[in-house]
Amino acid sequence: MFRKKFKDKDLLWLIDTIVDSMEGDKGLAIGSLFSQWGGNFYLTYFDHWTKEEKKIKYYYRYCDDVVILHESKEFLHNLRLDIEEYLKVNLDLKLKENYQVFPTKIRGIDFVGYRHFGDYILLRKTTAKNFKRKMRNILNKCKSGKEMSYSEWCSINSYKGWVMYCNGFNLTKKYINPLTPYVNEYYRKNIKKG
Repeated sequence: MFRKKFKDKDLLWLIDTIVDSMEGDKGLAIGSLFSQWGGNFYLTYFDHWTKEEKKIKYYYRYCDDVVILHESKEFLHNLRLDIEEYLKVNLDLKLKENYQVFPTKIRGIDFVGYRHFGDYILLRKTTAKNFKRKMRNILNKCKSGKEMSYSEWCSINSYKGWVMYCNGFNLTKKYINPLTPYVNEYYRKNIKKG
């Protein structure tokens, strides 16, 4: 598939070297950056087939996680059969057994770290739980007179980013706002410097 798209011999040599360095006949190491890029490239053909040939309007993919929205359960079950055949015949891939068809307004869609309910978005339960625990621990540390570490400062800013893209007003108010004076103080003393 790479040879179909790319003609640069040096690039093809590099791709071959990376692929041949992996054990087994299939797959790439998950931690490899090439694995992410290669997986996205490889599934681009599936993206085009799904949107252009199958005419699926509400199709979302991130790496190998796919969400398809449709009002008919029967349509989705039939589409799954077509997808299984396409993946097997064209990409030599197998659909995971844990696919699900369910009403999204009730349960929400767990996708890319959030639970999507159509008109509102929440953090994934495990992410929210970890967020709350970590923020409480950092706040307790700061209240006891100890300075947060650079890693903790980065965590707070990272979680602020997560919460920014969901309906997280209450999370911000309860867990981030109490840390703001400590975050600002850390920034002033250790990051800004000058």
